[in-house]
Amino acid sequence: MGWDADPANLAGALERGALDRAGGSLDDVLTDCASLALALPLPATLALLRSLAARPPAATLVFDVASLKLPVLEAAAGLPAFVGTHPIAGSERSGPAAADAALFRDRVWTYEPAAAEPARSAAVALIAATGARPVPVAAAEHDRLIALTSHLPQVVSTALAVRLGRELDEPEAAALCGPGMASMTRLAGSSWLMWDGIFAQNGQAVAQEVRSLAHILSEAAEALESGRAEWLERWFAQAARAVARLNQNAPGNEPR
Repeated sequence: MGWDADPANLAGALERGALDRAGGSLDDVLTDCASLALALPLPATLALLRSLAARPPAATLVFDVASLKLPVLEAAAGLPAFVGTHPIAGSERSGPAAADAALFRDRVWTYEPAAAEPARSAAVALIAATGARPVPVAAAEHDRLIALTSHLPQVVSTALAVRLGRELDEPEAAALCGPGMASMTRLAGSSWLMWDGIFAQNGQAVAQEVRSLAHILSEAAEALESGRAEWLERWFAQAARAVARLNQNAPGNEPR
């Protein structure tokens, strides 16, 4: 059983077989589910968890998929069936039409290692059943790292799209955009509704990452202006080494 505030999304999930039946309200789901998955924007997730902590549902497992974990755990305090999780997978698209059966396959899906049993074991089993790799990551460490690995790429993609958009009145500009520009601006199509709450909660950490990247870009600009080819060559080599290490952890390449 499932529920969505948007009737069109609820109907789409039923049509695609993602749900066997639709609840008439959120209360229907809360009273009838053994496992409860919360897939909502962060502010709505926090509000619902506070409500559930005050009046725990019958579910023996409650888990979320939000991009931040510290505020989620704070909101869920007192809810013993709760496990904070985060699948490191997704796209800029949303809704039932964007569903992908292989979305989680071989992807890391973090979970809070301090969560209480038996909910923690149930969450790990559910994650594994999707084809993902359950990985324990404490909330504070998760939120520190995710500012770099997920939230910064969103800002960079959005900034690049804004810069490009200022030139798109020239027909040649769009014509000269190849797959490189398309791949780097893909995330810029993401919904602000999803990111509003994330940046409100993690804005300081993301701002630090943006400033660190801005410093790197400033150094590159100076090297380009002064023709420092040796510096740029070392810069490219450093980047290539980082990408090679990242690719070692790509789906299908991880050590087992």
